[in-house]
Amino acid sequence: MEASPSPGSMEHSLRRGLLSTVVSLYQSELAPSHLRGNLTSLYQFMITLGILVAAAADIPLVGREDGWRYAIFLQVAPALVLLLGMFLLPRSPRWLVQRGRTEEALAVLQRLRDEAKAQEEFKEILASWQSSSGEGSWQDMSQRTRQLLAVGVALQLLQQLVGMNAFMYFGPRIFRILQLDENRLQALNNGVNCISTLPALFLADRCGRRSLLIWGASGMILACCTMGVLGITGPPGKEMGVKAQATVGAVFFFVINFAYGWGPIVWVYCAEIFPLQHRSKCVGLTTMSNWLGNFLIAQVSPVLLESLGFGSFFVFGFFSLAALLLACWLPETKGIALEDIQSLFDQKFGEPQAHKPAPAAHVLGNKTSGLI
Repeated sequence: MEASPSPGSMEHSLRRGLLSTVVSLYQSELAPSHLRGNLTSLYQFMITLGILVAAAADIPLVGREDGWRYAIFLQVAPALVLLLGMFLLPRSPRWLVQRGRTEEALAVLQRLRDEAKAQEEFKEILASWQSSSGEGSWQDMSQRTRQLLAVGVALQLLQQLVGMNAFMYFGPRIFRILQLDENRLQALNNGVNCISTLPALFLADRCGRRSLLIWGASGMILACCTMGVLGITGPPGKEMGVKAQATVGAVFFFVINFAYGWGPIVWVYCAEIFPLQHRSKCVGLTTMSNWLGNFLIAQVSPVLLESLGFGSFFVFGFFSLAALLLACWLPETKGIALEDIQSLFDQKFGEPQAHKPAPAAHVLGNKTSGLI
């Protein structure tokens, strides 16, 4: 009899989905323009660090019948730290402006910036909000915002479809096919993932989002093609000798390129490209598309590995190529104020069409809703 999801696990998944939407959005709205990429990349780094720590913490529990209970209980500690830490965090100044609490918004900016920069950013936020038609609904979303939403959904879907989680979920199976030490190599894989995310913390605002996405996708294509060719040109296992080791090296090379590029930078980009009045809704939908892609990879990867073997990596290479083409098309957002980023897409989509403002009553009715 198959085990069905428990109410607790479903509740945990719902809360995790909510947090994955809010955290990157909150970070991008509080960070100064010149550090926004670095600080928002912390989101992905802490995820990879959490995966590494969780894997290490679970090692003593392997082989115990009640080990899963302790593994679940261990999650309480970081959740408690997060809960208590939330009381120390300021509200987003953009959220406060949306609620008409402009004095509080300015006070938050003055805590985080010097006086001149706080005043300048406050005026930009206020002007952006006043020029909009209030917190928009799905119905009054402009064509430009829908186009940006399509870009965000494509980024988040491709982040999953390039196959990173195939390596994280089914890495042991891949290493087992090679008849190598699957547990040791998967632990090393987790460590490589965590360490390789660190460069994004320093390069996102130095090299730019677009550059990291292009470099990362290029490296993933090379890694996928290498794994595919090595896997199908000879029988897997120890008799492959150098081929087996080269395949493992290609796996790690893929993880490295994803970790500094498409892992953190997609979250950065999706948190900053949308207009203020639609930002929370759009980030929520792009995050949902990320989890949809995650689900598809979890379901399809075992089937691909079973039917195509190492030929599966050519499939992931195809999506990595699509990711590269999209990255080459994207404009660079490094150092640009959140309120100015939408104009970067004018040369991509053409000048935005005039959008009819929502009725005043509708705007006032929406002023009380929000996310952060």
